[in-house]
Amino acid sequence: MPYPKIYIDAMLVNWGDRLFQEPLRHARAPRLSRAGLRDEAARMRARIARTLSRTPEVMVKITNKAASAQGMGAVRRHLRYISRNGRVELEDQNGDRIAGVDALRDLTQAWQLGGWGIPESSTRREVFNILLSMPPGTDRRAVRDAARDFAAQEFGDGRAYVFAAHDDEAHPHVHLSVQVRGPDGRRLNPRHKDLQRWRERFAEHLREHGVEANATPRRARGVTKRYPKPAVVHMIARGEMPRYWKPLPTDTQRDAAWVAHGGVFAAWREMAYAMARSREREDRVMAVEMAYFVGGMPVQRDRPVPEQAPDVRREHPGPQTPEAGDRSRDVGPDVDR
Repeated sequence: MPYPKIYIDAMLVNWGDRLFQEPLRHARAPRLSRAGLRDEAARMRARIARTLSRTPEVMVKITNKAASAQGMGAVRRHLRYISRNGRVELEDQNGDRIAGVDALRDLTQAWQLGGWGIPESSTRREVFNILLSMPPGTDRRAVRDAARDFAAQEFGDGRAYVFAAHDDEAHPHVHLSVQVRGPDGRRLNPRHKDLQRWRERFAEHLREHGVEANATPRRARGVTKRYPKPAVVHMIARGEMPRYWKPLPTDTQRDAAWVAHGGVFAAWREMAYAMARSREREDRVMAVEMAYFVGGMPVQRDRPVPEQAPDVRREHPGPQTPEAGDRSRDVGPDVDR
């Protein structure tokens, strides 16, 4: 029997909110009117559709996180790097363009002496260096324009920043350097949830510029493997061991962690169960796509194959039915219940 649309929308918003939050917890949402619920459900359907179609995921990360000294000396070196020592044009919070060695020198002097000032050396971070990136083949102009809009939305409160678009690598990406202190003196202190919000907003701006982009947590897509950073790979290749590097978890450890985070499977299952009972054909089709998506998750493919249980039928003979075959290949949740 089909479910009422308002019930399906409510299930979709509730379980979708749990699925796409990081970690799998969601704050108590405000009560929604029928119109508000309808709009939220439409946005959730669009987000799920992008995830099921494996729309390219944006990458937003803070670089140089391990550096402890972030005074003007470190800032100056980074600005030289992202501008290729003046050869790549920078753009600041006012839309002004900075190109050439002389203009770059004027910028660093303005940052050091203007506003709250940045000491030459400091034990505190004075600038956040943020990398915004998309997969190869993405329109580079759109990435730059989306980065500009993202920076204005997040930091356009009078805070000083500059960004540079790099075109010398396959992945279109933008380096954004933002001063920690705002005009009111408050220090920028992004947390994990802020990084996820940055990803979502950058993806929104990319879509506004005609680029299909998504920003979902890795767990929601069943991605468990983490790879060491290039610098760590090069150090290991030279026979050096990074001081603070921890070995990657084993497949067994990853699989055990996923058992503990079973809420991912529960969220997909509950959404598919509700959508399968919709009067709308598009919802029922999406429910089937959810089942295939979960069954093809990397966490399903990469999980260790269980050892074959000993054959005890010789000791306890009995009638065998066709349903009593080997079920070791039945991996993944039963999203169709």
